[in-house]
Amino acid sequence: MTSPPKLAPADDFYLAAHDGIGGRLLLSDRVLGVGLAAALLGELMFWRRLRPDGVLLHVVDATPTGDPASSAVLKRMAGGPGPYGAGQWIHYFAAEATELIERRLIVAGVMRLETKRRLLGAGTTSLVLTDPKSPGEPAARIRTHLSYNEDLDVADLMLAGLVLATGLDEFVLDTCNPRDRARLSDQFRRHLPPPLAHLVAQARNLTADAVPAAAR
Repeated sequence: MTSPPKLAPADDFYLAAHDGIGGRLLLSDRVLGVGLAAALLGELMFWRRLRPDGVLLHVVDATPTGDPASSAVLKRMAGGPGPYGAGQWIHYFAAEATELIERRLIVAGVMRLETKRRLLGAGTTSLVLTDPKSPGEPAARIRTHLSYNEDLDVADLMLAGLVLATGLDEFVLDTCNPRDRARLSDQFRRHLPPPLAHLVAQARNLTADAVPAAAR
């Protein structure tokens, strides 16, 4: 059996943040936006469009990536008054990141618009997953690598970091035993580049700010 094609990190984070049964969102809208915005900035680092300098992110190449979502973020960053820190950019893009990724997933055929007709009145249109199993695939991939003591690639390490930073691990990595979690921590230490580790840390800080104190 062949493995499903791997999606971009922000797409994987979006899927992991939804329940396969009914597509229920496992995070708040705000925290989802934080995770997606951080993942999009990470994608631009993979594209070599951003260069970190201390806490600041500089656009070093404003050439569109060929992907509408990351290109939209890049265009805004290149045309802005920055540079700003990673946390500021995550905060800035959190409100629109979900829409950018949903559009990308529709184009990729991972999601589709579905209209439910009513006998009386207008129908309702909503986004649904093309394959109900797809939300479980990113986390299953991470869990499998950890259980076999295999190294995650850098994109999946960033994804795992954002899963932990946003509290999504409570839902999707809950079956990982202490040994596997220790392996993940070790991989973060050895293989996650400092700029991506900083990005994950900023997402964690913004997630903490988005959660009411009474709920912590």
